[in-house]
Amino acid sequence: MSDRFYLESSRGQAQLPRRLELDAFPATVGRHPDCNVQLNVDRISRLHARFELRDGQLWVEDLGSTNGTFVNHELIKDLTTVKVGDVVHLADHEFRLMREQGAGLVRRSVSSAETVVGMSALPREFPLQMAAFFDLLENGKVASFYQAIHRGDGTFYGYELLGRSTHEELTEGPGQLFALAAALNAEVRLSRLLRRRSFEAASKAGLKAPLFFNNHPTECENFDELLSELASLRSKFPELRLVFEVHEAAVTDQSAMASVRRELSRMNIELAYDDFGAGQARLLELVEVPPDYLKFDISLVRGLEDRDSAKFRLLETLNSMISDMGIRTLAEGIETETTATLCREIGIDFLQGFLYSRPKLITSET
Repeated sequence: MSDRFYLESSRGQAQLPRRLELDAFPATVGRHPDCNVQLNVDRISRLHARFELRDGQLWVEDLGSTNGTFVNHELIKDLTTVKVGDVVHLADHEFRLMREQGAGLVRRSVSSAETVVGMSALPREFPLQMAAFFDLLENGKVASFYQAIHRGDGTFYGYELLGRSTHEELTEGPGQLFALAAALNAEVRLSRLLRRRSFEAASKAGLKAPLFFNNHPTECENFDELLSELASLRSKFPELRLVFEVHEAAVTDQSAMASVRRELSRMNIELAYDDFGAGQARLLELVEVPPDYLKFDISLVRGLEDRDSAKFRLLETLNSMISDMGIRTLAEGIETETTATLCREIGIDFLQGFLYSRPKLITSET
C-alpha cells in the first residue's frame, strides 16, 4: 500500500471537513470547482495553494491568494517544503500535514533516525485575532476619525484623517491592526481600506479644510501602484483638499520622489514629509524635492517644556532652516500650553495634539 498524504483540520473548525485528501499531485486547493481539493469556505481564494510531490518530498506554493498560505506560522512567498507534522494555514484555516504509510499512521516527519507516532493537538497561538482581522478587511469593519490641526495663533486650519477598527474583537487601536497586518503581509490592504473609508466619510461630511492622510511605508516600495490608487480616489473625490503624508524614511530616492511630487501636483494633492527627525533627517531631499509641509516627529516635540533645553535649540534651528526654504512646518503631539507656547516662539506654523482636540468620529453631522 503506497503512502497517502492528507491535511487534518484543527478541532473546533466545524465549517471544515476533518480531512482533506491529497491523493493526486499536483493537488490544487481552493474554491474553484476545478481544484483537486475544493474548499468552499470563507477567506479561501478560488485558487489558493498547490501541493507538489517531488522525489518523496512534499512542496506547497501559494497561488496569489488574497489571505495567504502559511507553514509553521510563516507566510510563504515561494515554493516551500512542508513535512509531515507541519502546521499549514490556508488563510486562517488551520491544518496539520499527515501521512498514512502502508497500514499505519505517521504523525510526524520520519527519517532513519526518528519515528514519532504520537502528536499533540494543533497549537492555537498563531495570531489569535487572525479570523477577526480578515473579517475586518473583507467586510470593511472600520470607522473614520479626524483630529484638528491649528495654526500657530490657535485658529483652526485642517484635519488629519485617521482610521479605527469597529470589529468587536479588535479593540486595541491601530497598533493592534497594523501588527496583525504585518504578521499576515496585509499592510497595503489595510492602509487602502482605511484611506478609502476616510475619503468617503470626509466627502459625505462635506469637509472643506485641508485633509492630511497617511500611507503605510510598505506602499512606498511601489510608488506607481500607490499613485494609481490615489489617482482613482482623486477622481471619485475631486472636491477634497488633500495632503499626502509620506514618512521621511521613505524619502530615499530623489528621482522617484521628484516623480511622485509631479504626479501629486497633477492630481492637485499637496505633499507633506511626515515624522521628520525620527531617524536620519534627510536634508538633501528637502532641497531637491521640497514638500509643501514638514511634520516634525513627535519625539522632537513631546516633553518640550524649557526654552533653555537642547531639544528647544534643535527644533528652533531645524524650523528656521526649513522655513527659509518656503516649507510650512507642523508640530504634532502638543499636550501642554507650555509646549504650544514654545512651538509658537520657535515659529512653527501649525500645531496638532490633545491640547487642541482628540480624534473624533467623522459623521454626516460633523
